[in-house]
Amino acid sequence: MSRSINRISLLGHVGRDPEVRQTQSGTKVANISVATNHTVGTGGESPKERTEWHRVTIWGRLAAFAEEYVRKGDRVYLEGRLEYDAYERDGVTIPTAEVHVHELVLLSPRREGDVNYDEEAA
Repeated sequence: MSRSINRISLLGHVGRDPEVRQTQSGTKVANISVATNHTVGTGGESPKERTEWHRVTIWGRLAAFAEEYVRKGDRVYLEGRLEYDAYERDGVTIPTAEVHVHELVLLSPRREGDVNYDEEAA
């Protein structure tokens, strides 16, 4: 039996505040976009920075966390799996790729007014 792995790790900046909705069963789902940068240099040209945008979906308790704490511009570390899909627009099939997150770490410093978990639990 062969094993396979579908794992993606991203370290980048959030491009928009989370859009949060609930499924019919009450599970929260959050969608964000995350930007990552890398430098591209070809031949004698000076290197240029390129930004890649990633579509990200967050489920359940992590979606509730994202709704409460994650904001546009925040630096985040994400782990999840990559899922491919496609949709049709004007008769043209458009492929999509989306990261389904199972771990999210907020790397930006806390903002004024953020709730402290310790205070909330008291």
